[in-house]
Amino acid sequence: MAINRMFIIAALLESILYGVNCVLFGVCMYALFNGHKQLHWILNTLSCVFHISIATAHNILSLLLFLEAFTNPAIVSIPDGTIIYLFRSTPLTKTMGGLFLLNGFALNLLLIWRLYVVWNCKWIVTFVMLILEAAQFATGVANLAMLITNRIFSNTAIALGNTSCACDLALTISVTSGIAYRLWRASRDVSDLSHHNSYKTAMYTVIESGAIYTSSIVVVCALYLSGSNAFGVAVNVAIQISTLTPLLLIASVSFGLMHGACPEATIFTEPTFVRPIQVTITQETRTHPIYTMDSNTESTEKSQSVRVYHDDV
Repeated sequence: MAINRMFIIAALLESILYGVNCVLFGVCMYALFNGHKQLHWILNTLSCVFHISIATAHNILSLLLFLEAFTNPAIVSIPDGTIIYLFRSTPLTKTMGGLFLLNGFALNLLLIWRLYVVWNCKWIVTFVMLILEAAQFATGVANLAMLITNRIFSNTAIALGNTSCACDLALTISVTSGIAYRLWRASRDVSDLSHHNSYKTAMYTVIESGAIYTSSIVVVCALYLSGSNAFGVAVNVAIQISTLTPLLLIASVSFGLMHGACPEATIFTEPTFVRPIQVTITQETRTHPIYTMDSNTESTEKSQSVRVYHDDV
């Protein structure tokens, strides 16, 4: 495929995904502000606003980059000038790389926080994930510095890129699997107590959104490790997918858009238990004389009657 066509297709895909993100952002805002103000809803709102802002800025810069590459007479007049400009380290490409790194960093922190919540605030699990994220972000920043100084194809830059990809993959797979496993355990524990199981829908949603994001990371890392020219355009699409992940998660859980979840699934209620059986024990004491044939002695007889009432439910 020609490089020019590859960049045009990538720009088209990025614009389509950005449109999907705008729709999901509206759905998330409606769900967050018109639904029940649950715990941490402010954090979810700020997260949605932050990610859609990054996606908007990146999409605008991407369109400006392509507009400059394909319409500037000083660039088009040179043989293969468009291709040379697109692969050159320019202020636009540097800013777009910084936005991609920042968006991934914020998304990973959000996933780690959700892992911390579903694991009942166990700091050991969170600490391990934070170490992976720190390694991924540090190597990503160093690799971006190589891009700014035009040393992106040096051995050091390639090693930093490989390390960043490995840490990102390990972090994403571990966090998604950890959240899904915890929800699966909760789903199994409450399956016998309630006919409706809201954990199962949430588990499927987390797995699906995590699989979408993980797939994009796998593709980007594979293109980078193979040295393909498609890596530069795959990053532009991947940042929209990373924005789609938290928006899709909130929208799906709030409105039950996946797996045919019924409208009642959006209301998280406590498991309903059968009312306990009520038992009433009444003791009656009855005293009366009993005469025998042989004597006129009186004896006292005490009888007990027990009444048990079962509350059928």
